[in-house]
Order: sequence, then structure tokens, then C-alpha cells
Amino acid sequence: MKHLNHYIILGILSVLALAGCDQEHLDDTEKVQLPEHGYIFFNTELSTRAALHTDMKRNFSVMGYNWEYINQNDVWTTLRAKAKPNVFYNQKITYTSSSNLHSYTPIKPWEGGKKYAFFGYYPSQDESAGSIDTISANTWEGTPYVTYTLPSNPANMQDVMTAAVYDTDYKTSREVNMTFKHRLAAVDVQMVNLNNPYDVNNTPQNKTDDADVYLKITNLAINFSNLRYNHVKLWMDETIADEPSGIKGWNPAKSFTLFSNSVKVQPSGASTNSTIVTTSGNPLIIIPQYIDTKYTEYLKGSVTFNLQYTDEDGNTINLSDAEIVPGNHTHEFNIGRDIMPGRKHTIQLTFTRDAVTVTIVPSGDWIDKNVNIEFD
Repeated sequence: MKHLNHYIILGILSVLALAGCDQEHLDDTEKVQLPEHGYIFFNTELSTRAALHTDMKRNFSVMGYNWEYINQNDVWTTLRAKAKPNVFYNQKITYTSSSNLHSYTPIKPWEGGKKYAFFGYYPSQDESAGSIDTISANTWEGTPYVTYTLPSNPANMQDVMTAAVYDTDYKTSREVNMTFKHRLAAVDVQMVNLNNPYDVNNTPQNKTDDADVYLKITNLAINFSNLRYNHVKLWMDETIADEPSGIKGWNPAKSFTLFSNSVKVQPSGASTNSTIVTTSGNPLIIIPQYIDTKYTEYLKGSVTFNLQYTDEDGNTINLSDAEIVPGNHTHEFNIGRDIMPGRKHTIQLTFTRDAVTVTIVPSGDWIDKNVNIEFD
């Protein structure tokens, strides 16, 4: 990118200027030696179908590897079994908004005749608020990894992304272009109130008339009955995550309260806003659930909430012909497909006067195009 190349030139000019100023104090063996092939810089983008983040203007960390390049077989896939992070180990790359650049210090030069592999992960361990537990050691041989624990509180859940760049050198690119991809999945709840105006009993006035019937929802929670794990090893490439063995205390049944305060869901035909309400505003960021020979069931569970009928002003009303009674409700769901990383699954609850229908919106792009949620 132009701004990075410009930055490289400025950096080299700065070093030359300093070298010129101090020349009289240096003998031939002490002169400043400029790197032959320039410095390693990082540039990033984000590639996903369902981005919780809309850019990569944030900090991340990098592992870097290089090796002597002798023939075409000297590539990461053949050398990784014994590779250790000898260029960067958990190097934090800091984003600066004023310059729109990612940087680190001390800056390292490319080495001629060597191939490189780089792996990045976000968020950096020191900014993960406890979700990223550990990173692979500097003695670890092969693809590096992080371990991640699913928090119980959705407000503490974090987006986790990784990036990998293989078999590159200063000839192919003077900067490292890292494409980050989401490793976790999102599950959210949406509500649709299809109730048109109809007869209500406006207590305590006991007046029967036509009125819009609103829904007041409280204590909305998702309960997973077969979440396979809440602790996982995420490789810093696109390898399927490993379920660590011997984890003590992990619970295959978990409950997450998405919204404890009241949510007002307006009826179909009401004049303001939309009939579809994303009730939580904070989708669950969970570990993807893959189907294999060991686990034959897809992710399933239930949605629980408390329901009250109100008028537009929030006053409780009694319906004269509604078969769905106010109070606590439990509705089961079964997501009949894999929970995929970087995608959002939406549990949609549709209310009519005599039924609540649970529909799983297929995974893919975000339903709400305006979602811009960050958990960090």
C-alpha cells in the first residue's frame, strides 16, 4: 500500500540522516548498516461473511517463522513439524489511528534467501479480558494456537479472529498482508409480532375497543442442552478447532441470559419502526459445533422468556381472544445444520394471537445489516 511504502522510505531517510550526523564519531566497523531488503511491515484486512467488526483498525499479535530456502520443497507444509517462532513470538502489532498504520518495535528487516510464514490472532492476549487463556509456547513446533474459554456472560464474549500467511519473502511482498477470519459463531434471537389490532379488555377501565397489542418480553435466555464444549484450542489458521481432552468441570448444558430488562415488540401494522425486533443486541459468540462420528446431534436447546400484553403506553391489558397466556414460556429449537464460524444463526420467534412459532433462519449473512457489535 502507498502509505506503507512511503513510511518505509521515510524510515530509511531518517536512518540515513542520523548516520550522516554521527559519521564523524564512527569508524569503518561501527557504521550503520541498513537492511538490504527493507523492513517487515504489516497491513491487514478482514474477510468474512458475517463480520462483527467492519475493519481491522485494532491491535493484534503475530507469530513469525523463517527458514533457509533451498528448493521448492522448502515450504511451510513440509517444514512446520519442527518450526518454532524464530522471527516473532507473540509480537503485538499496534494500530495508530492518526497514521492509519499498524506498527511494532523494534522493526525487523527481511532476510534474503529465506522464506517466511506469519500467523496472527485477535484480540491480543493482554486485551482479551480472559477469553483467550493461553498461547502456544515459544518452544512449540508447528502451527501456533490459542486456547479459548466461552464466558458465561454474553457481555464478556469476544470476537476471535486468526490469519495466516505462508511461504513469502521480500521479493513477493515487502509488507505482510494478513486477512483475518472469524473463528467463532453467533446465535441471536429475533421477535416478530404479527398481531393486528383486535378486541382487548383495557383493565381496570374494562373498556372493550380495537387497539394495537404490544408484547413486553423480559428475562430472555437461550439454553443450550448439548453444547459440546466451552473450552477449545483454536489454531492460527483455518484448521478445525480441537476439543481439549481431560477438561474438568465443563458442562454440556449452559444457559445464557441475553436480555433481562423489558423489550417492547410492536405489532404488525404499527406506524413506527419495524415489526422485527432483535431483542438482545448482543448475540452469543459461541464455539462452532461441528458434526462428526463422535457427536451425532446438532445444536439444540430452548428459548425462555416472560410475556405480557400491553398497549402502546406500556399499560398491561387482557386480550379477549388470545390463546397464548401471559407469563413464563419455554420454546425448544434445533439448529439442523452445522454451526459455522463467521456466521450468524438467528432463532426467530413469531407471535400470533394463538401461537408462538420458532424458526431457525439459515446461517449466512447477518440479518440486521446495521449490526456493529464489539465485545472488547
